[in-house]
Amino acid sequence: MRSARFLPRFTIRLLAGALLVVSALLILARPVLAAGTVTVAERSPEEEDGRWKLKMTMNYGTTPHLAHIPMIFAFTPTAHYERALTDQSPEKPILNKIPLKGQQSINESMDVGFADASGKVFTTTKFDFVLRRDRGFESGEYDLKITRVSDGVQMGQTQKLILKGENPVIDRRAIVFAGEKKKEKKEEKKVEPEMEKAGDTADAPAEDPASTDTAEAPVETPPAVEPKQGGCGCRTTGAPPAGGAALAGLALAGLALGRRRSSVRGRAGQFRRAQ
Repeated sequence: MRSARFLPRFTIRLLAGALLVVSALLILARPVLAAGTVTVAERSPEEEDGRWKLKMTMNYGTTPHLAHIPMIFAFTPTAHYERALTDQSPEKPILNKIPLKGQQSINESMDVGFADASGKVFTTTKFDFVLRRDRGFESGEYDLKITRVSDGVQMGQTQKLILKGENPVIDRRAIVFAGEKKKEKKEEKKVEPEMEKAGDTADAPAEDPASTDTAEAPVETPPAVEPKQGGCGCRTTGAPPAGGAALAGLALAGLALGRRRSSVRGRAGQFRRAQ
């Protein structure tokens, strides 16, 4: 009798415990269901003019209390697609997938609308989200996490995205600098002869333009002036007569000559007497 009575009590307790576990699971699952779902139509979009377009469908889970819900789209880089020139491939870039860890996310804010033109609010909406290079995005892999600004609840699950495109080429060749040095030496050799020619022309004496002009141009002599005739024979008042002065000079010269001759003769006579 005791065992028969004990079995119903045990089953009742077991059922009560199961109900408590199920109710706890439902309570914990309610916030997840309320966060809704997010679906990306193309998770590997192609780059077009430096942009990537994401087409999304979002289910809010319940009817939003507002027509537009502010949300944050956090893109965390997980891998970078590097295009590099190496010694093994100096002409064609090689694509290297570089894993990234602990990177800071690129946050973009957007007000997601759940209402139509008439103002009616829906639980599901479709919209496009554009990523651009000038905002820091590059070709590579990202983790997308969408959260509500009001309470920080995540919308849907974290999405894995691959942004396809061509990043700028990085030159990783080890022989790039050798070729440049040879070119510099050739240029220095070409410059040296030009400097020597310039020095030769600088050492040559510069010709004086004034001397060449004087050598080539004939020297002009002043015209000959005819001698003037004697005086006109006129006398000016207060001036001594020119003719008297001339006669006086001739007389003095004659006296001097006479004295000289007499002295010469006297010396000759004395010489003869002495003989």
